[in-house]
Amino acid sequence: MSLNPLSPPRPMLAVSGQPFDSPDWIFEPKIDGTRSIALISSGTVHLYNRRGLDITYRYPELERALAGSCCSCILDGEIAVFADGKPSFHSLAQRDHQSEKLRIDYLSQALPASYVVFDMLYAGGKSLLDLFLRERKQILPQELQESENVSIIDFYSDRGKDYFSAALKMGIEGVMAKRLASPYQPGKRSQDWIKIKKSLKLDLVVGGYIPGKGERSPYFGGLLLGAYERGLLYYVGRVGSGFTEAELAEITGSLVQRDSPPFTNPPATPEVRWTEPQMVVQVSALEITPDSHLRAPVFLRRREDKEPEECELSQLG
Repeated sequence: MSLNPLSPPRPMLAVSGQPFDSPDWIFEPKIDGTRSIALISSGTVHLYNRRGLDITYRYPELERALAGSCCSCILDGEIAVFADGKPSFHSLAQRDHQSEKLRIDYLSQALPASYVVFDMLYAGGKSLLDLFLRERKQILPQELQESENVSIIDFYSDRGKDYFSAALKMGIEGVMAKRLASPYQPGKRSQDWIKIKKSLKLDLVVGGYIPGKGERSPYFGGLLLGAYERGLLYYVGRVGSGFTEAELAEITGSLVQRDSPPFTNPPATPEVRWTEPQMVVQVSALEITPDSHLRAPVFLRRREDKEPEECELSQLG
């Protein structure tokens, strides 16, 4: 497959799966960051996000570091901000969507980013897309010069289950499993890459909803969720995905509206409709943020066997 060294390819994507062992696969830590393709040519650097937008200006420290990392290459990696040796999504979020130069320069020093490289797509004047992953992994350290802000990701072989357990204990969000005998497939969600992530299961109380729009207009767009502490209901986040059509209809018909928020800390959410805190739902979430809110929640089921007062804030940790 040919590759234009001046045009960013779309990143290869992974499917979801469960931990497994295999001698034909490698296992990498799943970095909680911003996926980015890096184009480097004679000291000129461009960083592109998954949508193909140039985000180089947000990370001047990475532009400087990558300029000397290789002569002409295309890399695939993750932009992350580390805190206490672990990727911090909260810190990275402060770097995203910045446009003011003074603010960007300040954050590049206060919260410096790293570029963690896990693949090389072009080097030495040649496309590497058709090479198997095992070959690309051999070429990567030969062509790329690491530095304080640029590093090559570690990987492990065979024992994916053990590595997944170890990754969770280290506070990493999961593992990426990659087949060694796989070419790089730009823009394709491939069975050759599998993301294996942790998730939390939480039982929470519905205290409001956002009306649906478009195809969801007969139903709600998202449910506002909370948990109890000392008799008070605290808002912890909103869930809008994971529902079947039948569940959307059934839950919408069961919501009992009220005029005032049931939450002690109601969110300033436009168009919100408050409800009596009678319904309990179970959701999964990737993690709990430092301000005790859900990150990436997904609806799992209703819990008609559980009283709202049983849903305690302590389950969020």
